[in-house]
Amino acid sequence: MHDVTIRLLGTNGWYATKTGNTLCICITTQNTTIILDAGDGIHKIPDLIPDIRTPVHLFLSHLHLDHIVGLHTLARCSFPGGLTIYGPPGIRDVLFRFIDRPFTIPIGDLSYPVEIRELPPGESRVPFPVTTGYLNHTQPVYGYRFDIGPIITFCTDTGPCNAIFTLAAGADLLISECSNLPGRIQEEGPHLNPESAIRYAEQAGAKQLLLVHFAADLYTTLEQRYQIRTIQTHIPEVIIGEDDLEIVLSCSH
Repeated sequence: MHDVTIRLLGTNGWYATKTGNTLCICITTQNTTIILDAGDGIHKIPDLIPDIRTPVHLFLSHLHLDHIVGLHTLARCSFPGGLTIYGPPGIRDVLFRFIDRPFTIPIGDLSYPVEIRELPPGESRVPFPVTTGYLNHTQPVYGYRFDIGPIITFCTDTGPCNAIFTLAAGADLLISECSNLPGRIQEEGPHLNPESAIRYAEQAGAKQLLLVHFAADLYTTLEQRYQIRTIQTHIPEVIIGEDDLEIVLSCSH
Protein backbone atom coordinates (compact mmCIF):
# COMPACT_ATOMS: atom_id res chain seq x y z
CA MET A 1 0.00 0.00 0.00
CA HIS A 2 1.18 3.51 -0.76
CA ASP A 3 -0.31 6.98 -0.42
CA VAL A 4 -1.47 9.52 -2.97
CA THR A 5 -0.60 13.08 -1.99
CA ILE A 6 -2.64 16.00 -3.31
CA ARG A 7 -1.15 19.48 -2.97
CA LEU A 8 -3.26 22.55 -3.71
CA LEU A 9 -0.94 25.07 -5.35
CA GLY A 10 -3.66 27.48 -6.46
CA THR A 11 -7.37 27.55 -5.62
CA ASN A 12 -8.60 30.86 -7.04
CA GLY A 13 -10.65 31.31 -10.17
CA TRP A 14 -10.08 34.16 -12.64
CA TYR A 15 -7.12 35.94 -11.00
CA ALA A 16 -4.71 35.69 -8.08
CA THR A 17 -5.37 37.62 -4.86
CA LYS A 18 -4.32 37.45 -1.22
CA THR A 19 -6.62 34.42 -0.92
CA GLY A 20 -4.62 32.38 -3.42
CA ASN A 21 -3.08 31.74 -6.81
CA THR A 22 -5.10 30.59 -9.81
CA LEU A 23 -5.92 26.93 -10.15
CA CYS A 24 -3.22 24.29 -10.02
CA ILE A 25 -3.22 20.96 -8.19
CA CYS A 26 -0.33 18.50 -7.96
CA ILE A 27 -0.98 14.80 -7.30
CA THR A 28 1.96 12.52 -6.55
CA THR A 29 2.00 8.73 -6.39
CA GLN A 30 4.78 6.21 -6.13
CA ASN A 31 5.05 6.02 -9.92
CA THR A 32 3.84 9.28 -11.40
CA THR A 33 3.17 12.98 -10.93
CA ILE A 34 -0.12 14.48 -12.14
CA ILE A 35 -0.74 18.22 -12.42
CA LEU A 36 -4.26 19.54 -12.88
CA ASP A 37 -4.35 22.86 -14.74
CA ALA A 38 -1.51 25.34 -14.97
CA GLY A 39 -2.66 28.45 -13.16
CA ASP A 40 0.04 30.63 -11.64
CA GLY A 41 0.21 28.31 -8.64
CA ILE A 42 2.33 25.95 -10.73
CA HIS A 43 5.40 28.07 -9.98
CA LYS A 44 5.50 26.49 -6.48
CA ILE A 45 6.36 23.01 -7.75
CA PRO A 46 10.19 23.36 -7.82
CA ASP A 47 10.15 24.55 -4.20
CA LEU A 48 7.65 21.99 -2.85
CA ILE A 49 8.86 18.99 -4.87
CA PRO A 50 12.42 19.80 -5.97
CA ASP A 51 13.39 16.30 -7.09
CA ILE A 52 10.65 14.88 -9.34
CA ARG A 53 12.01 11.75 -11.02
CA THR A 54 8.74 10.23 -12.19
CA PRO A 55 7.11 11.16 -15.52
CA VAL A 56 4.95 14.28 -15.17
CA HIS A 57 1.46 14.42 -16.70
CA LEU A 58 -0.22 17.84 -16.92
CA PHE A 59 -3.96 17.79 -17.69
CA LEU A 60 -5.50 21.05 -18.87
CA SER A 61 -9.24 21.51 -18.55
CA HIS A 62 -9.33 24.33 -21.12
CA LEU A 63 -7.49 27.37 -22.40
CA HIS A 64 -8.80 30.27 -20.34
CA LEU A 65 -5.77 32.24 -19.18
CA ASP A 66 -6.25 31.60 -15.46
CA HIS A 67 -5.76 27.88 -16.21
CA ILE A 68 -2.66 28.16 -18.43
CA VAL A 69 -0.88 31.38 -17.38
CA GLY A 70 1.58 29.40 -15.24
CA LEU A 71 3.00 27.68 -18.32
CA HIS A 72 5.41 30.58 -18.67
CA THR A 73 7.18 29.33 -15.49
CA LEU A 74 7.94 25.86 -16.89
CA ALA A 75 11.56 26.94 -17.25
CA ARG A 76 11.78 26.94 -13.43
CA CYS A 77 10.90 23.25 -13.33
CA SER A 78 13.11 20.22 -13.69
CA PHE A 79 11.29 17.19 -15.05
CA PRO A 80 14.01 14.73 -16.09
CA GLY A 81 11.34 12.07 -16.69
CA GLY A 82 9.69 14.37 -19.22
CA LEU A 83 6.43 16.33 -19.29
CA THR A 84 3.33 15.36 -21.24
CA ILE A 85 0.54 17.95 -21.53
CA TYR A 86 -2.99 16.68 -22.24
CA GLY A 87 -6.19 18.49 -23.12
CA PRO A 88 -9.26 18.61 -25.34
CA PRO A 89 -8.99 18.49 -29.15
CA GLY A 90 -7.62 21.75 -30.51
CA ILE A 91 -5.18 22.63 -27.73
CA ARG A 92 -1.98 21.46 -29.43
CA ASP A 93 -1.58 24.29 -31.93
CA VAL A 94 -2.61 26.89 -29.35
CA LEU A 95 -0.06 25.69 -26.80
CA PHE A 96 2.77 25.59 -29.29
CA ARG A 97 2.02 29.25 -30.04
CA PHE A 98 1.58 30.16 -26.36
CA ILE A 99 4.69 28.43 -24.99
CA ASP A 100 6.90 30.33 -27.40
CA ARG A 101 8.34 33.73 -28.11
CA PRO A 102 7.33 36.51 -27.56
CA PHE A 103 5.36 35.20 -24.56
CA THR A 104 7.86 32.87 -22.89
CA ILE A 105 10.69 30.39 -23.45
CA PRO A 106 9.85 28.04 -26.35
CA ILE A 107 9.04 24.42 -25.65
CA GLY A 108 12.11 23.26 -27.54
CA ASP A 109 14.39 25.34 -25.30
CA LEU A 110 13.26 23.77 -22.03
CA SER A 111 15.73 21.49 -20.25
CA TYR A 112 13.45 18.42 -20.48
CA PRO A 113 11.34 16.83 -23.22
CA VAL A 114 7.74 18.04 -23.61
CA GLU A 115 4.96 16.31 -25.55
CA ILE A 116 1.46 17.69 -26.15
CA ARG A 117 -1.39 15.20 -26.65
CA GLU A 118 -5.04 15.84 -27.48
CA LEU A 119 -7.28 13.29 -25.78
CA PRO A 120 -10.52 12.08 -27.35
CA PRO A 121 -13.73 12.06 -25.30
CA GLY A 122 -14.10 8.84 -23.34
CA GLU A 123 -11.53 6.38 -22.04
CA SER A 124 -7.78 6.54 -22.63
CA ARG A 125 -4.65 5.09 -21.04
CA VAL A 126 -1.75 7.50 -20.50
CA PRO A 127 -0.39 5.04 -19.06
CA PHE A 128 -2.94 4.98 -16.19
CA PRO A 129 -6.65 4.93 -17.07
CA VAL A 130 -8.26 8.35 -17.58
CA THR A 131 -11.78 9.18 -18.73
CA THR A 132 -12.64 12.56 -20.23
CA GLY A 133 -15.96 14.28 -20.78
CA TYR A 134 -17.12 17.69 -21.96
CA LEU A 135 -18.48 19.97 -19.26
CA ASN A 136 -20.81 22.98 -19.57
CA HIS A 137 -18.86 26.21 -20.06
CA THR A 138 -18.34 29.08 -22.48
CA GLN A 139 -15.72 27.11 -24.42
CA PRO A 140 -14.86 23.40 -24.67
CA VAL A 141 -13.82 22.20 -21.20
CA TYR A 142 -12.80 18.69 -20.19
CA GLY A 143 -13.58 17.04 -16.90
CA TYR A 144 -11.31 14.12 -15.95
CA ARG A 145 -11.62 10.86 -14.04
CA PHE A 146 -8.34 9.20 -13.02
CA ASP A 147 -7.91 5.63 -11.79
CA ILE A 148 -4.62 5.75 -9.90
CA GLY A 149 -5.63 3.45 -7.05
CA PRO A 150 -8.18 5.84 -5.63
CA ILE A 151 -10.57 7.27 -8.22
CA ILE A 152 -10.08 11.05 -8.46
CA THR A 153 -12.41 13.23 -10.54
CA PHE A 154 -11.62 16.80 -11.58
CA CYS A 155 -14.41 19.09 -12.80
CA THR A 156 -13.72 22.80 -13.01
CA ASP A 157 -15.33 25.65 -14.96
CA THR A 158 -18.69 24.06 -15.46
CA GLY A 159 -22.34 24.75 -15.00
CA PRO A 160 -24.90 21.99 -14.44
CA CYS A 161 -24.36 18.97 -16.71
CA ASN A 162 -24.71 15.20 -16.70
CA ALA A 163 -21.01 14.65 -17.38
CA ILE A 164 -20.24 15.47 -13.75
CA PHE A 165 -22.34 12.49 -12.62
CA THR A 166 -20.64 10.16 -15.08
CA LEU A 167 -17.12 11.22 -14.21
CA ALA A 168 -17.69 11.33 -10.45
CA ALA A 169 -19.70 8.09 -10.05
CA GLY A 170 -18.37 6.30 -6.97
CA ALA A 171 -15.20 8.43 -6.92
CA ASP A 172 -13.01 8.45 -3.84
CA LEU A 173 -12.56 12.20 -4.35
CA LEU A 174 -14.44 14.69 -6.50
CA ILE A 175 -12.50 17.92 -7.02
CA SER A 176 -15.14 20.43 -8.05
CA GLU A 177 -15.22 24.06 -8.94
CA CYS A 178 -17.08 26.41 -6.57
CA SER A 179 -17.03 29.75 -8.35
CA ASN A 180 -20.37 31.09 -7.13
CA LEU A 181 -21.34 32.12 -3.63
CA PRO A 182 -23.93 30.09 -1.70
CA GLY A 183 -27.39 30.84 -3.01
CA ARG A 184 -26.13 32.40 -6.23
CA ILE A 185 -27.70 30.48 -9.11
CA GLN A 186 -26.78 30.43 -12.79
CA GLU A 187 -29.40 28.17 -14.35
CA GLU A 188 -27.46 27.51 -17.56
CA GLY A 189 -23.94 27.82 -16.14
CA PRO A 190 -21.12 28.45 -16.66
CA HIS A 191 -20.27 27.86 -12.96
CA LEU A 192 -21.49 26.07 -9.82
CA ASN A 193 -22.29 27.27 -6.33
CA PRO A 194 -21.39 25.09 -3.30
CA GLU A 195 -24.92 23.69 -2.98
CA SER A 196 -24.78 22.45 -6.58
CA ALA A 197 -21.33 20.93 -6.16
CA ILE A 198 -22.46 19.15 -2.99
CA ARG A 199 -25.60 17.85 -4.72
CA TYR A 200 -23.56 16.43 -7.62
CA ALA A 201 -21.17 14.72 -5.21
CA GLU A 202 -24.04 13.24 -3.20
CA GLN A 203 -25.92 11.95 -6.23
CA ALA A 204 -22.75 10.55 -7.81
CA GLY A 205 -21.86 8.71 -4.60
CA ALA A 206 -18.46 10.41 -4.20
CA LYS A 207 -16.79 9.65 -0.87
CA GLN A 208 -15.17 13.06 -0.49
CA LEU A 209 -15.66 16.46 -2.10
CA LEU A 210 -12.89 19.02 -2.49
CA LEU A 211 -14.01 22.53 -3.46
CA VAL A 212 -11.64 24.75 -5.47
CA HIS A 213 -11.74 27.53 -8.10
CA PHE A 214 -13.38 30.15 -5.90
CA ALA A 215 -14.13 33.23 -8.02
CA ALA A 216 -11.66 35.89 -6.92
CA ASP A 217 -14.18 38.73 -7.24
CA LEU A 218 -16.82 36.94 -5.13
CA TYR A 219 -14.80 35.07 -2.49
CA THR A 220 -12.62 37.94 -1.32
CA THR A 221 -11.72 36.32 2.03
CA LEU A 222 -11.00 32.77 3.17
CA GLU A 223 -13.69 33.18 5.81
CA GLN A 224 -16.30 33.23 3.03
CA ARG A 225 -15.07 29.82 1.93
CA TYR A 226 -15.23 28.43 5.47
CA GLN A 227 -18.91 29.42 5.76
CA ILE A 228 -19.67 26.66 3.23
CA ARG A 229 -19.16 24.19 6.09
CA THR A 230 -22.56 25.22 7.48
CA ILE A 231 -24.34 23.70 4.44
CA GLN A 232 -25.88 20.36 5.32
CA THR A 233 -24.62 17.38 3.36
CA HIS A 234 -24.65 13.59 3.36
CA ILE A 235 -21.11 13.39 1.98
CA PRO A 236 -18.69 11.94 4.56
CA GLU A 237 -16.30 14.85 4.07
CA VAL A 238 -16.38 18.24 2.31
CA ILE A 239 -12.94 19.83 2.10
CA ILE A 240 -12.67 23.58 1.61
CA GLY A 241 -9.70 24.15 -0.68
CA GLU A 242 -7.10 26.77 0.09
CA ASP A 243 -3.60 27.29 -1.19
CA ASP A 244 -0.88 25.00 0.20
CA LEU A 245 -3.35 22.53 1.71
CA GLU A 246 -2.11 18.92 1.50
CA ILE A 247 -4.45 15.92 1.35
CA VAL A 248 -3.37 12.28 1.58
CA LEU A 249 -5.45 9.41 0.16
CA SER A 250 -4.63 5.78 0.82
CA CYS A 251 -4.03 3.60 -2.23
CA SER A 252 -4.51 -0.17 -1.98
CA HIS A 253 -2.95 -1.13 -5.34
